[in-house]
Amino acid sequence: MFSEMKKLLRSSFFALLAMLAVSNCESLSGKTVVYVSESGDKKIAAFELDEATGDLKRMDEVDVGGAPGCLALSGDGKHIYAAVRTIKGFATLSVNRRTGLLTKVGTAPAAGSAAYVYPDKTGKWLLAAYYGEGLASVSRIVNGIVKGEPVSVIEAGKKAHCIRTDPANRFAFVPMPVDLNRVSQFKFDATNGKLEWNEPPAMVAGEGHGPRHLQFHPNGKWVYVVNEQQRSVTLCDYNSKLGTLKMRQTLSTVPKDWLKKDSCADIEISADGRFVYASNRGHDSIATFSINQKTGDLKSLGQTPTEKTPRSFNLIPGGEKFLVAAGQGSAKLVVYRRDAKTGALKALKTYDCGKSPAWVMGVKLD
Repeated sequence: MFSEMKKLLRSSFFALLAMLAVSNCESLSGKTVVYVSESGDKKIAAFELDEATGDLKRMDEVDVGGAPGCLALSGDGKHIYAAVRTIKGFATLSVNRRTGLLTKVGTAPAAGSAAYVYPDKTGKWLLAAYYGEGLASVSRIVNGIVKGEPVSVIEAGKKAHCIRTDPANRFAFVPMPVDLNRVSQFKFDATNGKLEWNEPPAMVAGEGHGPRHLQFHPNGKWVYVVNEQQRSVTLCDYNSKLGTLKMRQTLSTVPKDWLKKDSCADIEISADGRFVYASNRGHDSIATFSINQKTGDLKSLGQTPTEKTPRSFNLIPGGEKFLVAAGQGSAKLVVYRRDAKTGALKALKTYDCGKSPAWVMGVKLD
């Protein structure tokens, strides 16, 4: 009898703890969670962001069975797709829209070790780029979960580093630094997930540029490319009928007197289309540019120091009042308050995270 009562009490105790945990998590409704790929620990961590103070608080972590890299959010915000590079696969995680907690709901094979993943506008396909293999692929998404082998695999070129579709979901672009020094251009068929070469097949970058990542301006007319080797950002005009890019302006992301050989990593554009941000590895900073709203031209606004090796950062949705950057070389996160009028960043506080943080992504909850 005593043994049964002990088991009952124990069960009730843990049930109460679970109820309290759920109750506490439900209080995150309407708030923001920052997800971080901790590739050295094979985990994706979730941090609650206090939008009044900018404070981060670690609240959860999920083991994905390998080193996670790029993260991407589904259009409806219910799933996160992760490139799990060491197992050459994709992990699908469901997002509890009230608590921000993650649950791994699927794993699918990739065509290699994907450096970048991107869900298309229909939510039916996951596009991926492969740095080591020089490939681009498309995998099927069924009920929000990546399923089966890729349905389309194409040789995009050596060191393919990123892939994104245009706003109309008709074309796809793959930047490649170092050897090929170009942005490959593809036609994309959203009915069957097929990629095929466009004509011309690439926009050749300037000498020594090394395009790595790119972002479309909200107006769909301009594309901004961050150049890994040259440490610069290039403005391109976009021909939406032909699906082609044309370079127009390039500005450095580092000061004129900075002569060390380092590299750029990531790029983001503010939702209002007024500012571009790019990360400098080695100079260890975030470069800020203003965008001329009539011409798209860039103007450098300087650099803000970060932790060591800022590979990934994110303008946090829900007003973009904050930017969070990960120091891959220091295993730390830095939270910045952002001035929406001037684009300026002000460092607030630094936080420990897992080893080798490879991606940062903020999500606004329901």
